[in-house]
Amino acid sequence: MNKLWHVAWHEYRRHVFTRRFVLVGLLSVPLVILVLVGLIFLILSLDVNTTPLGYVDFSGLLANPVSAPAPQWPDKPVPVLPFANEADARAALDAGRIQAYYVLPADYLSTGQLRVVHLDQLKSSPRVQFYDFLSANLLKNTDPGIANRLVKGAEIIVQSPDGTRSISSKNWFNVLIPIVSGIAFIIAMFSTGGYLMQAVVEEKENRTMEVIITSVSPNQLIAGKIIGDISVGLSQMILWLVFIVIPILAFRNSVTFLQGIQIGPQTLVLLVFVMFPAFVLVSAMMAAIGATVSEAREGQQMVGMISLPIWVPYMLTTLLMSNPNSPLAVGLSLFPLTAPLTMLMRDGLTILPVWQIALSSAILVLSAVATIWLAGRAFRIGMLRYGKRLKLREIFARQKVY
Repeated sequence: MNKLWHVAWHEYRRHVFTRRFVLVGLLSVPLVILVLVGLIFLILSLDVNTTPLGYVDFSGLLANPVSAPAPQWPDKPVPVLPFANEADARAALDAGRIQAYYVLPADYLSTGQLRVVHLDQLKSSPRVQFYDFLSANLLKNTDPGIANRLVKGAEIIVQSPDGTRSISSKNWFNVLIPIVSGIAFIIAMFSTGGYLMQAVVEEKENRTMEVIITSVSPNQLIAGKIIGDISVGLSQMILWLVFIVIPILAFRNSVTFLQGIQIGPQTLVLLVFVMFPAFVLVSAMMAAIGATVSEAREGQQMVGMISLPIWVPYMLTTLLMSNPNSPLAVGLSLFPLTAPLTMLMRDGLTILPVWQIALSSAILVLSAVATIWLAGRAFRIGMLRYGKRLKLREIFARQKVY
């Protein structure tokens, strides 16, 4: 057992404590996220124009105007200036003191029609703020509670019969959290599993295996490599999670969007009992591929055959989202290679029956154990077959004892 942990620690150390892993494996995703967030802030800042708006009111609605509610972050307040006539408003527009002006005709209260004049295309934020200004004045003599409901509009909440799950227009992004988590987990699985496959192939090519096998059994060696590979992937995921959670906690109180983020207990159960066995399964499959091929290029071709079924649920997103409890969805949830992403996609849309989670987890665990055994057997048979590819039937064939 000590030898197994020695192999696991060696495998973990040789991948994690390298410049390539730190720059590519650990920091690549956080840096991409930071760049994307920076681009979003840049686009939002370019879209904000705080030059005042003007209005000419012939309807009498804005004779004694009230201010509109402050806009939500990241929008900035746009001042609204009154003008006695359209000539003055036009002069201010031509001089650049305002970015546009609205004209409310005498029959505005009955027709709801108005006119806007601008030289450059009006951004969405100033336009929305002016309409909020109009709404506030239309409702200024209405009960504040009713006015608030009218301004915010209806919020339709879809709730499960037992009341444990709900979704509305304000927290729709909670549906995406399990899906994004599953995709991130799969990316981590294949990136770290690729390290394991490459390591096994390289050790076969340079005949290092023949030396290592004199002090450790093939099963201990493969099991240790798989444990080390899983630890590498979990380290990667934990660091990614830290880079994501810290900004959420830092801006949670100031950004309304972040206040609605919730991670349900069902998602956590799936991450532990479905995604983790799937991680072990993929790592064992990578080890088995490394043990059967003669060079890394052949292994990459076989990895493509494994990755395709794993991404099938993503290709069937429309079908799964329209009917997350269909026989197709249940079948994909129970097949080992499609179960991880399918279960997390369904998690954001429905309550998963306990028996489906338990059965999917059990199938994944049994598949992972069988694949570890298969990887150990493939390695034991093919470790001395230098430069030759091991065929699948040779792995299952009964070995002769001389």
